[in-house]
Amino acid sequence: MRDAADKLSPRPLAQRLTLFAALGAGLGLVTCAAVPAKENAPIAMQSVLATGADLPASTIPPARAPADDIPLAIPVSADSANAQSGPVTPAVAGEPSEIEDTAVADADERLHEVFWTAHEKISLDALAIAWGIKAAQLRELNPEVDREAPIAEGTKLLVYRHDPEHLPQSIGSPNRGKLRNGMPLPEGPGWRLRTHRPRTYGTTNTIHALVEAFEDFTELYPTGPKIRVGELARRSGGRVPPHRSHRSGRDIDIGYIFRGIDDGEHRWKYMNVRNFDAEKNWALVQELLETGQVQTIYIAKKLQKLLHKEAKKHLPPEQLAALFEYPKTSESPHAKIQHWRGHSNHMHVRFLCEEGNRRCSARSK
Repeated sequence: MRDAADKLSPRPLAQRLTLFAALGAGLGLVTCAAVPAKENAPIAMQSVLATGADLPASTIPPARAPADDIPLAIPVSADSANAQSGPVTPAVAGEPSEIEDTAVADADERLHEVFWTAHEKISLDALAIAWGIKAAQLRELNPEVDREAPIAEGTKLLVYRHDPEHLPQSIGSPNRGKLRNGMPLPEGPGWRLRTHRPRTYGTTNTIHALVEAFEDFTELYPTGPKIRVGELARRSGGRVPPHRSHRSGRDIDIGYIFRGIDDGEHRWKYMNVRNFDAEKNWALVQELLETGQVQTIYIAKKLQKLLHKEAKKHLPPEQLAALFEYPKTSESPHAKIQHWRGHSNHMHVRFLCEEGNRRCSARSK
């Protein structure tokens, strides 16, 4: 069956620009500096979608459920992931770029280089497999590393360097596309990556938006818990069993934040009214939305009810209707947060195509 994004109707350019401008103005999305000063509680988003909520429903295509595109995400062990992933073919430096309209890269120079940390004493070749990058490319990025000696635990290695001639590019739709020159999600103090990372790559706007949201959430809750990061895409995109999406660098699974002691061992945990931390999950959703790069967030309806109750403390009804599919209103088909089965233990976030990339599609062709 077709992906939710594949079902979206294309919009005239003028309508898209009007909508995005309205959303940006309402959310205060231009920069992190536009976000109000944070305390250890969620921000009251007084102006979220205030303008966008007044737009006629006919101007906003419905963000429908993704059919069977996004099955239940089961944590993947290193062994099973190796069996499922198959060979990874990253883009090679010097390969001709297929970008027709190249988007301007984000000016955040902190992310022009990305380092990952070896989780154990391991050979460079084995580490390259665990990270989904060719050993030759990993050696090229780290010429000082002795290729014959094992990499010591805790060693930081360069896994990505910004190349304006070969920018990350999403091609096609999330369930039929691929990714060129994928950018790895950096490590950070406020989020947890798996040690097995061949599916931890995305487009530039996806990665930058995630880092921005995660960092802002960490400012709100500096003592934790850490955000659990699931799968994004392979370095070169394509199929990532058991998912039908996650192919073009614009999808990510994120574990929910639960109440009680977080020992750091639970990757996913099924949520209910007793263990779902509505305050912190709503704060995380806010930070993601405020990046201005989110297309849709898939969250189980029973958890939407809990989030809606929390968001109701901060937002007026028209803004809630623009965000939540639940409860049903005339705006539900167009809401950012949608229900789909299998999302009781994690949320699935889908980001927008890169600006100016005409090869990226929100729907199948």
